[in-house]
Amino acid sequence: MAFLNPLKACTFSEMKIRLTLNGEPAVGAKVIRTIDWKDEQVDFYTSDEDGNIDLPAKFESSFTQVLPVEFISSQSINVEYENNNYLIWIYAKRNPGENSEMNGDPINLSCELSDEPKTERKFKSAVKTSCKFI
Repeated sequence: MAFLNPLKACTFSEMKIRLTLNGEPAVGAKVIRTIDWKDEQVDFYTSDEDGNIDLPAKFESSFTQVLPVEFISSQSINVEYENNNYLIWIYAKRNPGENSEMNGDPINLSCELSDEPKTERKFKSAVKTSCKFI
């Protein structure tokens, strides 16, 4: 846990995502998670037979919690499925705490790939997503 170690920053909290296309599970969808903080990091995942994917939390060594510096971790999630690319998440994480994206709540999303992403200001930073928070 990051709160036990002030030299660790959570650049991307754990996410549980259910992917669908036209209401059907997006089986075998390729999920590309990009985190840009000190440098750009890219992870690749594949959805299961129900269209579910669990993205683990990502932590980095940092002095941001003990020094007065601004923390911003740029996040994006793209999905490649059936020869199409879908951008389902863009967010600028401004707090190094785990689950700070949703004010401390776990991140559980249901994403219909055919939905257009919309920008919302639900939390401390605007999020552009085609997903619904569940």
